[in-house]
Amino acid sequence: MEQILKKVATIDERIYKLKVEKMDKDENKTTALGTSKINYLDPRITVAWCKKHSVPIEKVFNKTLIDKFRWAIESASADFVF
Repeated sequence: MEQILKKVATIDERIYKLKVEKMDKDENKTTALGTSKINYLDPRITVAWCKKHSVPIEKVFNKTLIDKFRWAIESASADFVF
């Protein structure tokens, strides 16, 4: 009985996560997130945040943007202040 309850709880959690993902996807359909990241944010802020929170820059910038913002990647440290 306990195993069945654990499985039900796991399935409920998966359903909840899928519903949240679907809602996020639907809400972000009209928002061009890449445009904001490229045109409106100083890349040094993004790079500093990635370094501070140990997030690989490849998770935030694609290869083209890494090449474009190489100067920011090399100049910004984890304690960069804008």
